[in-house]
Amino acid sequence: MARSVARRSRPRRSSISGTGGGHRNTGHGGPAGEARPSPGSSPPGTPDLRDGAEVTVTTGPVSDAIDHLQAEHREIAALLERGLRAMAPLAALMARHAVQEEEIFYPAVRRAAGRGVAAALTHAVQQRRAIDRLLREVAGQAAGAGRRQRFDELRARIEEHVREVETTVFPQALRCLSRPERVALGERMDLLVQES
Repeated sequence: MARSVARRSRPRRSSISGTGGGHRNTGHGGPAGEARPSPGSSPPGTPDLRDGAEVTVTTGPVSDAIDHLQAEHREIAALLERGLRAMAPLAALMARHAVQEEEIFYPAVRRAAGRGVAAALTHAVQQRRAIDRLLREVAGQAAGAGRRQRFDELRARIEEHVREVETTVFPQALRCLSRPERVALGERMDLLVQES
């Protein structure tokens, strides 16, 4: 007759380098239950982030301004796909996005790049003003074919704006702003989002 053998379970060790220093990862390390990395436990070749970390355990990756704006461009595209039923969140996101572009990003690019980017930035601001007008018109219009047509126009204007910013302004910003400068701008944008 076969005899069952009771196995004692042993605590499992973390297989993720740098999350437990060789000790069992209980998940109770940080304020939100995340593991804390132990000094010197990262595998060879891992960049030393102690002199200006670009990734933190509690907040995740620090995005630069261009990454931040591109992520919002993807959110905007997703809302446009939902159509008229996403008008309220689209309008809110567009308003927040405009403030980040026009009060934080564009002035920094203008200061760094000078007159070479002035025309592209002026055009981007003019596009935004036209988009704002269309947003208000579509939001205030009664349901029907006319509203749908105005929404299609709005969508085309937003897509054109995003395309032009990503192909003209972003390359200029990459040339004239260092990574630390872009990260600092991204942090300002994050703070602005948190405050709103």
